[in-house]
Amino acid sequence: MHSRGKGRPLGAILSSLAAFLAAGARPPTPLAKAIVLVLVIKLIGLAGIKVFMFSDDTQPVVDATAMARAIGPSAFPAVTSNGR
Repeated sequence: MHSRGKGRPLGAILSSLAAFLAAGARPPTPLAKAIVLVLVIKLIGLAGIKVFMFSDDTQPVVDATAMARAIGPSAFPAVTSNGR
């Protein structure tokens, strides 16, 4: 007898994996082809940006001033030592 309330998590994982693999085996639709093309173009663009902006192994300097400019001013006023 099968008890209710106890699922079979391994069966759910295997069925999800089978559905994922089956989706990869289906012929791609025009929309899927367009999405892949856009993602490949973006990947090439990001790789190009990395090569031209950071061609050597240096990283941009990030100090407290740069972080303050990126984050912006605090929304809350600073609390002084006398509580005002």
